[in-house]
Amino acid sequence: MILYISPGSPFARIIRVLARDRGHAFEEIEVPLRDPASSLLPYSPAGRVPTLRDGEDVLVEVPLILAHLGWLPADAPARGRLGRSLSFLDGIAVWNRDLRRPKGEQSLPFQAIERARAARTLDAMTPEDYDAFTPEGVALACALGYCERRHTVFRWREGRGTLAAWYDAAIARPAFQETTPPLSGI
Repeated sequence: MILYISPGSPFARIIRVLARDRGHAFEEIEVPLRDPASSLLPYSPAGRVPTLRDGEDVLVEVPLILAHLGWLPADAPARGRLGRSLSFLDGIAVWNRDLRRPKGEQSLPFQAIERARAARTLDAMTPEDYDAFTPEGVALACALGYCERRHTVFRWREGRGTLAAWYDAAIARPAFQETTPPLSGI
């Protein structure tokens, strides 16, 4: 199996961490994003990572890859936690894209909505409900890691000591250390 990734993608990191935790080896191929000549486009015309190629089968998007690998949580509460983690991550990623636009093209009202949504989502989470070795826990830790290294304008740790301690413990293991994303200027 081949997993197409970008080192900065928190979505790809979710699959990469779970694979390492579970002893599942993929051939990881790093591909450029937003490049019309990317080698990813024949498999993922939208140019999104992670993209998993398993023989002739190609899957894009974290939940579909998790389902294909048999790693999607079976029970509704765990799937709900996974959905909350991925929704939080999606909102942060969209907010981050807006921040990368030229100043005159940014939307401050949009950013305010995403900031409020992110804070509201984290404040509603109970870290002890998230086992850091499950897909929902890994997704939450990858989302927070994205904030730490690539979306630093969101000071998620402020007032969230329990969540910060949970995150610090989660990322101490090798699977997270081996997939640490590069720093970004935002």
